[in-house]
Amino acid sequence: AEYMGYSALLTADSADSRRAMLGSFAMCAGAAVAAVVVLLLLLTRGRRALRRTPGRVTFGFFHPYSNAGGGGERVLWCAVQALHRHYPSADVVIYTGHEGMDPERILAKVAARFGVVIERPVEFVFLRTRSALEEHRYLRPTMLMQSLGSVVVGLEALLRRTPDVFFDSMGYAFTFPLARIVCGCRVGCYVHYPTISTDMLEMVHAQRPSYNNSGAVARSATLSRAKGVYYRVFAWAYGAVGRAASVVMVNSSWTRDHIAELWRLRPSVVYPPCD
Repeated sequence: AEYMGYSALLTADSADSRRAMLGSFAMCAGAAVAAVVVLLLLLTRGRRALRRTPGRVTFGFFHPYSNAGGGGERVLWCAVQALHRHYPSADVVIYTGHEGMDPERILAKVAARFGVVIERPVEFVFLRTRSALEEHRYLRPTMLMQSLGSVVVGLEALLRRTPDVFFDSMGYAFTFPLARIVCGCRVGCYVHYPTISTDMLEMVHAQRPSYNNSGAVARSATLSRAKGVYYRVFAWAYGAVGRAASVVMVNSSWTRDHIAELWRLRPSVVYPPCD
């Protein structure tokens, strides 16, 4: 990642580009430092100090864009509905970033858009740090920066309401070790698309321009090698954090094959609900 950053800085065409790059890396470093500090505080306080409901099982769904109204949100709300039917005594928490929105309006939109009626109570935890996930905040390296941002948002979620089962339904695998190791949660996930795939690695290795590999990088053997190192390190880290999940579900055989290779486990294919 550092090689990519230095190369971009050296070849930047303007002072604005250089400032944007430096600001992006500064935010990355700040996010990493903040995550380490809060982790140490969590470890110092101990798991008993976390907000967990005694005598009840709580399922927490980490879905910062729960009101977006897309296919991923249909999966989320169908999962909540099924959970209510099979485990009516369980508490359900939704970690979302739609701060200030009336929960009743969110559920009404779910019913109108998807035909999914949530009849039992749902607790919403509105995350103030969701902007750390936004792609437009970062110039380079976006994939790493957003992953570090997810750690910050995940820490806020787990500090404010600690579930017994932490379920990620958006693909933020770097939150898994926080939930499992630090907070003692069981971790499950539903993966729509891997953050990095073996296809992406192959494109960089072959120096083929693509959505994840600009023409400038593809034309340079040096930049391609540096990006290949960055991708391989990131893929290793992605696999390491992914293995913190106890239950892994994916939406297709394509995603299953990539997750199986990167995470070294065998996910279950659960096709998404549709009309």
